[in-house]
Amino acid sequence: MKELTVFYCPYCGYYGYYLIPKRAVCPSCSIHMTKLPLSCQQFMELDYKMRDQLIGSQIFEGAEPHSSVVQRITEQAKRFNSRAVIAGQAETIQKLKQEIEVLKTENKKLSDTVAWMHDTIWKLTRREDSRRGD
Repeated sequence: MKELTVFYCPYCGYYGYYLIPKRAVCPSCSIHMTKLPLSCQQFMELDYKMRDQLIGSQIFEGAEPHSSVVQRITEQAKRFNSRAVIAGQAETIQKLKQEIEVLKTENKKLSDTVAWMHDTIWKLTRREDSRRGD
């Protein structure tokens, strides 16, 4: 019977337990995860701090020379930083408000054009009717 194996993401540090190595894909980064050199039982006996240290050392050892390990690990935390999210939302809201104003102006022009065309058609229809009646 197959045993669970511990895999970690070399990019963000996410780890998980898998039976089949092909299924070991990071849900955050969508990349294939790397097998830890410990058995699942040995890994589960570690406390969370030791697990973090182990995974951090594995990421650091496998890091490319030009990549910033700290930047890669903290990138996900920055994504959920409430100040950055709020600033991004405020900017998005401002852009949407501007787009709404542009659309309202365009809608007004189109409504005025339709009203003008409607009035013109009725004027011409009445003029035609008055000519026939005379």
